[in-house]
Amino acid sequence: MKKGLAVFTLFTVLYGGLFYFTGAKEQPPAVKPATVYFSKTISPAALKTAYQKLGFKPSGKLGVKVHFGEKGNENFIPPELLKSLIKELKGTFVETNTLYGGSRGDTKAHLATAKEHGWVYAPIDILDADGEKAVAYNGKYFNKVIIGRNMDKYGSFLVISHFKGHGGAGFGGAIKNLAMGFGSPSGKKAQHSGLFPRIRNSKCVRCGLCITECPVNAIREDFTVDEAKCTGCGKCAEMCPYKAIASAQRSTGGIVFQEKLAEYAKGVTAGRKMTYINLLMNISAACDCRSGAPKPFMGDIGILASNDPVALDQASYDLVSKAADASDVFKRETGVSGLPCMEYGEAIGLGTRKYKIIEIQ
Repeated sequence: MKKGLAVFTLFTVLYGGLFYFTGAKEQPPAVKPATVYFSKTISPAALKTAYQKLGFKPSGKLGVKVHFGEKGNENFIPPELLKSLIKELKGTFVETNTLYGGSRGDTKAHLATAKEHGWVYAPIDILDADGEKAVAYNGKYFNKVIIGRNMDKYGSFLVISHFKGHGGAGFGGAIKNLAMGFGSPSGKKAQHSGLFPRIRNSKCVRCGLCITECPVNAIREDFTVDEAKCTGCGKCAEMCPYKAIASAQRSTGGIVFQEKLAEYAKGVTAGRKMTYINLLMNISAACDCRSGAPKPFMGDIGILASNDPVALDQASYDLVSKAADASDVFKRETGVSGLPCMEYGEAIGLGTRKYKIIEIQ
C-alpha cells in the first residue's frame, strides 16, 4: 500500500512538474550586449583602427554618410581626420539636402558649402539630387520612408556621425544621422510634422473603422479626437473610405519626434549593409546644421565604433554624461533627454541599448 502511494506521489510530482514547465510562458532569449570599440585618441590612425575592429566588409560601392556642416558652423567634423581612411576605402561622401533651406538647401549650394569646408578629397553625391524614392515600411508612425533616389547606387554604407546636442532630439548621433541624414526633404518633413485629424461630421457615417484601426486608441466613441493620445500618424485619414477625416499639419516635438527618428532610421537601414562610427569631439548643445552653433561645453572624449547604432549612441551618451558628471547631460544642456529615442529604437529592433566597451589603443 505504501509502495503504491509512493509511486503515485512520484508520478504526481513528475507530471505536475511537466505540466508546469510545458504550460509556462516561454521566456524570450536574452539579448547579447553589442560590442562598442572605444579609442580615447582622436586621430586618423585611431579612426582607421576603430574601423578595422568592426570587421566590416563593404560590398559594391561604398557610401560614407557625413555631415558637411552648415555655413558659419565651426563644430563639424574636421575633414582631414577622415581623409586617410576614406581614400583607402575609395568611398563616396553621401548626404541629402535640407528641409529648411540654408547653405545646404539645394544641391548646388550644398556642394559649394561642402567644398568650402574642406570635403574635397573624395567624390560627393547628394542623394536626392535626382529625386526621391518611397520605400514601404510598416511602423507606428510611418507606412513608408522617403529617401534620396541615388541611395540605391550603393551596396554598403559607413555612417560617421558627430555626436553632439540637438534642440529637438536632445542629441544627434548615429540614429539621427540615419533618419534625417538619409531622409530626403520630404522624408525630413514627415519626421518633423504630424497629421492631426479633424472629423467632418457632414461626411462621417459612424462606421467606427477609425476607432478600431487607431494604433493608440486616440479616437473616442463619440468620434472626437483625444489629442493627448494622438501621435499624428495620419492612418485614420488615410484609411477612411468616406474621406470624412481631414488632417492638418502641426509640428512634432517631444518623445513623438524622437520615436519618429528611431522609426525612420529602422526603415532606412532595412535590407542595407551598414556600420557606424561616432566622433565625440567639439560637443556643443546644438547640431552642426546651425550656422551659429555655440562653443563646445566639454572637451573631446574619443572615437566609438559599432555595428549596432543604438548601442553606439547609448555608449556615447553615457560617456558624455559621465565626463560631465551628470545623470543626463543632454537634458541639462538642451532641456531634452535623448533617452526615449534609444529606448524606442531598442523596442522596434533597430538595435540594443546593452553594450560592452572594448578599449583600443
